[in-house]
Amino acid sequence: MKRALWLFSGFGGRLVLPALAVALAIAALWWILLDRLHREERLLDLTAHEKTAVVARLVEEHAVSTFRRVDDLLLDLIANTERNRSMRLESRRAFEEGLVVGVRVYDASGLLTMSGGRATFQGSITDRDEFLIARDAAPRGLVIGAPYASSETQDLLIPASRRLENADGTFVGIAVADIPVESFARYYRVLGLPPDAAAGLLRSDGIIIARSGGMNSISSRGPTGIELWQAIKQHPVGHIRVTSPVDGVERITAFRSAPDYPAIAVVGESVETVFGSWRDNARLYIGWAVATTMVILLFFIAFIVELQWRRRTERALRVRNRALAWSNDGIMIADATQPGMPIVYVNPALEQLLGAPMSALMGAGALTALERATNDRSALQPLRDAIVVGRDARVELTRPAPMEHASGEGGLENGLKGARCLELSASPVRDHDNRLVSLIATVRDISEHKRVQAELADARREADRANVAKSKFLAAASHDLRQPVQSLMLLMEVLTNRVSDGMTRNVLGTMERALGALKMLLDGLLDVSRLEAGAVVPEVEVFPLSEVMDRVAANSRSVAVQKGLILHIVPCSAHVRSDPMLLGRILQNLVENALRYTDKGRIVVGCRRRGGTLRIEVWDTGIGIPADQLEDIFQEFVQVGNASRNRDKGLGLGLAVVRRLSVMLDHQVTVRSIPGQGSVFTVELPVADPPAAKPVPVPLAPRPAFATTVLVIEDDMIVREGLRIMLVEWGYTVLAAESCAEALDLAHRGPAPDLIIADYRLRDGRTGTEAIREVRLALDRILPGILVTGDTAPARAQEAEAGNFRVMHKPVVAADLRRAVAESLEPLLRDRQTVA
Repeated sequence: MKRALWLFSGFGGRLVLPALAVALAIAALWWILLDRLHREERLLDLTAHEKTAVVARLVEEHAVSTFRRVDDLLLDLIANTERNRSMRLESRRAFEEGLVVGVRVYDASGLLTMSGGRATFQGSITDRDEFLIARDAAPRGLVIGAPYASSETQDLLIPASRRLENADGTFVGIAVADIPVESFARYYRVLGLPPDAAAGLLRSDGIIIARSGGMNSISSRGPTGIELWQAIKQHPVGHIRVTSPVDGVERITAFRSAPDYPAIAVVGESVETVFGSWRDNARLYIGWAVATTMVILLFFIAFIVELQWRRRTERALRVRNRALAWSNDGIMIADATQPGMPIVYVNPALEQLLGAPMSALMGAGALTALERATNDRSALQPLRDAIVVGRDARVELTRPAPMEHASGEGGLENGLKGARCLELSASPVRDHDNRLVSLIATVRDISEHKRVQAELADARREADRANVAKSKFLAAASHDLRQPVQSLMLLMEVLTNRVSDGMTRNVLGTMERALGALKMLLDGLLDVSRLEAGAVVPEVEVFPLSEVMDRVAANSRSVAVQKGLILHIVPCSAHVRSDPMLLGRILQNLVENALRYTDKGRIVVGCRRRGGTLRIEVWDTGIGIPADQLEDIFQEFVQVGNASRNRDKGLGLGLAVVRRLSVMLDHQVTVRSIPGQGSVFTVELPVADPPAAKPVPVPLAPRPAFATTVLVIEDDMIVREGLRIMLVEWGYTVLAAESCAEALDLAHRGPAPDLIIADYRLRDGRTGTEAIREVRLALDRILPGILVTGDTAPARAQEAEAGNFRVMHKPVVAADLRRAVAESLEPLLRDRQTVA
């Protein structure tokens, strides 16, 4: 009661009438505003209904027109099919306008009997609904099937079909025309609908067959929406406001069912588009009304928010300043609007990195302070250029050591240790008018990082030097390692031809096998060096794989018998494209590897053809390889299960040679294994057609037909004598010299040589290449030459190509040397036969 009296007395009483007036004015304002908004909403809704109804009629008419023309095409096609007459589909208007891209005719069993246009459907027609409807329901009009994706272009197509039947109504098949969905979507795009509006076409069972926004996949009945589908079933023409399940947009949707075809036109305009502007205006009006009634409260809230914002800003500023002060990176902010770009903020870390106190840095020019600290004006030039164009910059600076480091004990060494390498990252800041207002820079000490980088670079260079030194050593040592083996093999050839006693020949056979084993071990050790040096050049040709397989079987069967293993080579009649010698080496190494690590069971070598690729597989029942070592076994000197380095199991170079040869031949080598059960190595190479039959080469005569002189230049007495005796046994006249000078003397005094066989490394630092060249110059003849060397460096092959002579690497087998001599002398023998 007292409060009511206060309202009508004194100050309170004077406020009653204005308060009532304000309340009435606010009420009238809100009533007028809400009534106007309601009338505008009704008007917009009515306009949207009329617009969507008109567009839906256009969509319906377009669909009816399209299906009618397609139906006419199908009727003509059926009529021509029944009369067994041909029909030019490409000239039909439906094809020319792109309404139909292809037609198909199927019989009652679903077999394709005729097609025209593009072959768009490749599947079975018997499970398609257009075929099932025509077969089971016997429709009398056009049947619209569910869209499907073209097998060629993946475009969505609508199959429109008609039933084919006999005079008695028996089903005999269907005729189908493929209508691109894009032809409908293209029409919908020209209707002038807003971007978020939708126009579409449904089948009579609710399946979407076309849509204005395109169809990413084949639709089903689900996307039509339950509410929309129920409304369509109740009324053929009408409107409904519903949210689309396709894109989640609420629309005012108009629908019309076509009277003659099983199609329903659906057009929807987004509620947001219709009422968006109205809602924005309504929000504006309501906001304005709320602002007028709540201005005092808003001012108060704004005041509270301002106080809270200031408090949070000050707290964040204190946290940021503390974080900058604790940072290990130096931070500097300079004012770019002032002359000289004075520094306005530095943190303690920058003082330590630049060696200057904060008092000296604050207010000083940023570039001046950096120049003073580093004593290097040119190093800051990239920063100056970046500031001019307004881009970020990153430069590395070197801050010299303090004078006490350089002048104390140790002098220059201490000075170098005290120097710091700094990384400066600067970012110019510009305002909205693109004027430079400030420069933010961070300075970081990267001395330790530079030191680690230098150490890594030194270690990498040292590793590269060691690897090169290893390759050079193996390439150079090849000559010295092969020289005694070459001598023994030559002497063995001479003894074999002169000994007839059976027991002695058995001993020589044993020695020959021992030399063969030594040669194989030496080749395994030096093959990696030859491959690294580029001395191995593949000679790719087409040949039967059985030749290589037989050679591998002959070389490995005795070892398998000694170990009590079964070695089974599966016959293969395929021809492949590869280098037969290098491929044989790959397979031989794989089989030898299997024999070394298999104590019981069997080794199987077979082939599998996969298209144009042949897979050669080597199976064994050995110790297997752990999964984490499947890649390591292809490295040099890596062996599994041979910790004691038993030499009976090789040196661990066989698989390294396999990997290098496979890369050279572009043959993929893979391995799979189960520890304790065995391994499978696979080599993949291309299959080739058998080549034309080659003429059988004429065998070389056991002795030369004409007197032929061979000049041998070899500084090793044993090898020289072995070559001389062996060549004499073959029927050649031999001039043997130990140096280049002696070879020239013999060439002038004795019979003129017809062939030169020279070792590469001779006395007095001379080479066989030089000896061949000087003998040719002395005799003024281009004599054929053979350079025999153990050096696998690629330079030897280059010298041979430049000098037009051949290179053979030690140890050389006698048969190979005899064949090389005969081939080199073959042009000379032909000339002599022609003269005779």
